[in-house]
Amino acid sequence: MWCIRNFNELSSHDFYRIARLRIDTFIVEQQRIYQELDDWDLLAKHVYYQCDGQILAYARMFLAGVHFTFSRFVTHSSVRGTGMGDQLIKLILHYARNNYAEYPIKIESNRQVLKFYQRHGFQIQGAPYISDGIPYVQMLYQPQ
Repeated sequence: MWCIRNFNELSSHDFYRIARLRIDTFIVEQQRIYQELDDWDLLAKHVYYQCDGQILAYARMFLAGVHFTFSRFVTHSSVRGTGMGDQLIKLILHYARNNYAEYPIKIESNRQVLKFYQRHGFQIQGAPYISDGIPYVQMLYQPQ
């Protein structure tokens, strides 16, 4: 089941499962050391897919000044390559179109997933840079 919730609408169990997926993926699997939970969690809409008490896909989305963005985009290792990420990005873009159509969609992308975002209409903006030891680029969504 897909859900979109404000932080204060998340159950403590759902937030725990979301944090666990993010930490398992970004900190443990990718071996990155950085502050995973931040103040954006309190302001964001949290979009996720839950099945049998497990979070299988997740991202947070929010208005950041003059653009709409999303981050912490992640799928559980058991569903990678199944199209779950495609479903998640389509849901985010649909939400943005219906609620923030006047704002461009700008994201920071890990270079490993550039082709995924490009398949969905994102274009690279500017030069690559390093953040938390990982190469990133800015991307802008161009609706087709």
